[in-house]
Amino acid sequence: MGVLESAIAEFEKIVKKEGLLEKEIKITMRPLKPTEAIGNPERDDFPLLKGKEVLIEAEFESAKGQAFTDQPSNFSGYIKDILNLELTNNRNRAVVVAAINAVLRYLNLTWGSVHCRDREPRECADEMAQRFFRRWGEDLTIGMVGLQPAIASALIKQFGADHIQICDLDEDNIGKNFEGVEVLDGSKYARKIVASNFLALITGSTVVNGTIDAFLEESKRDNKNRIVIFYGTTIAGVASLLNLNRLCFRSH
Repeated sequence: MGVLESAIAEFEKIVKKEGLLEKEIKITMRPLKPTEAIGNPERDDFPLLKGKEVLIEAEFESAKGQAFTDQPSNFSGYIKDILNLELTNNRNRAVVVAAINAVLRYLNLTWGSVHCRDREPRECADEMAQRFFRRWGEDLTIGMVGLQPAIASALIKQFGADHIQICDLDEDNIGKNFEGVEVLDGSKYARKIVASNFLALITGSTVVNGTIDAFLEESKRDNKNRIVIFYGTTIAGVASLLNLNRLCFRSH
């Protein structure tokens, strides 16, 4: 059973226990405009602002949960409808993940399910780099799956370009020199980057695009205890359900 399937199984146990399957409570969701999702950040190269990804937001009894996706959609229905969606595409996986985030936030079983805004992405990135330095020192090597520009910039400044590897799926980023680090093709090099660095810092969006299982499998290759940390709001609920490492210092 994969990560998302395992999380859904745990989620179903919780909502049954809470009696939410039978209640006439709808989940609604919609794609957010970039300024709704991230405000006016200090840099303009975030995927949200470039139109490469969209943040969808689910609302359940005023609690909100979000998920990044390249296949945004509207949705209105009940929790039982969410549980019956087939996980065959990014659209459905995003709907399920956003709904899990909203419902678990309503139940106070997860945290930070709404994206940071304005100056907060940079503040989060700086804190992340500083914590990594205090925990593992200056020789830390990091493989970043998914180019989050504020985090990547902070890590490069803290550890140096020769200690950071980055891959991404956005064709506009692949081959780009990002502050001294070449952005590699995620479809070809992501697993290698996870396997060859002490710390793998992976976007939570992998739970929506269906690649998360491969990365966790790669992190355990040769019985080496590589550190895997996910970042972002998308994986909030799944991380809480399955006890996955997650950092997201300025989420709401």
